[in-house]
Amino acid sequence: MGTAQFAAETTPAAARHPVKTPITAYDARDEIALGILLQMANLPTEDITPEMLEHFLTAHAGNALVGAAGLEVLGEVGLLRSVAVDESHRGTGLGKRLVAAMEEHAREQGVRELYLLTTDAVDFFAGMGYRKLPREQAPAAIAGTAQFSNLCPSSAAFLVKTLVA
Repeated sequence: MGTAQFAAETTPAAARHPVKTPITAYDARDEIALGILLQMANLPTEDITPEMLEHFLTAHAGNALVGAAGLEVLGEVGLLRSVAVDESHRGTGLGKRLVAAMEEHAREQGVRELYLLTTDAVDFFAGMGYRKLPREQAPAAIAGTAQFSNLCPSSAAFLVKTLVA
């Protein structure tokens, strides 16, 4: 293994990416890259509609899409979904920044409570103020989504965060 390769593998991601990656609204030119990013993160894509893409945020490093987060707006509740960060930018804080930006976007849309389903990021979201709920307590609007009803496994944790009291 060469020294340069070793240094890149052992250097923390934040040191490799010291500049904060800008977060912007989804651009249709990212359609293919978004699909690839979500598939690499094992996140469902089959129910993403053009209307839903209006509520996606993305992050780029140069021309490469390195992060994304989406939102289903369902009145005063919303479903946070498709939070993904390319492995090259994990550990840089980009995931937290994407979630925080999406929470602000959700507030702007009138969302008071933000829900999500996850199979492997409970601790990440708990650290951002989300708390677990029994699935039986899901509001009807959330329970009626494809994510909740059939795309995410029933073993997925169900979490909520109050955005506006």
